[in-house]
Amino acid sequence: MVGGALYFCAFGAAYLIYSLFAEQAQGTFFGEHAFIHILDVAMFALLLVGAVGVYLRQSDRIGKVGKAGFYAVLAGFGLSVVGGLTIIVVGLAVSDEATLGVLDVITHPLAHVLYAIGSLVFGIATFRAGILPRGGALLMAVGPIWLFASFMIGLGDTVLPILVPVAVTALGWMWLGYALHSERKETSVEPEPAV
Repeated sequence: MVGGALYFCAFGAAYLIYSLFAEQAQGTFFGEHAFIHILDVAMFALLLVGAVGVYLRQSDRIGKVGKAGFYAVLAGFGLSVVGGLTIIVVGLAVSDEATLGVLDVITHPLAHVLYAIGSLVFGIATFRAGILPRGGALLMAVGPIWLFASFMIGLGDTVLPILVPVAVTALGWMWLGYALHSERKETSVEPEPAV
């Protein structure tokens, strides 16, 4: 739930910093490449934990293909966390320019491919399992692949074509997280006999 909200906030912050306030942020810590990764490392770590929760709730009902999708999501989110942490360390220890090379070019596309394709497969498996809300599963499945396709066709610098799939993805993960949290609350509040 929190990972989905942070997903939307991190993309919103990136847009504000690097588009609307690019001139003001230039030369400050907020304009550094490492800054945005401080937000997205936390985001991807929380999404990773959420994905594990979704998987554990339905692991016996999603089949081998669904499990493969989950592992791809896990690898994508994990690579995003490790890559983001590396960019933060290199950016703060060496220089911001050092983060914009091979490290950034390899980490982002590979992580995005893994979690986009994995989310599509895992989301469809979650939808078919029917244990968690199907609407949330559908949003979680469609959002990342839509965002990836938007970047691939050159819409990465435009706001609305990027904001919509980001919002779809965020809402999907928040919905699934809320469902997991609600289930846990309901099972913990079972009436006990007075005697």
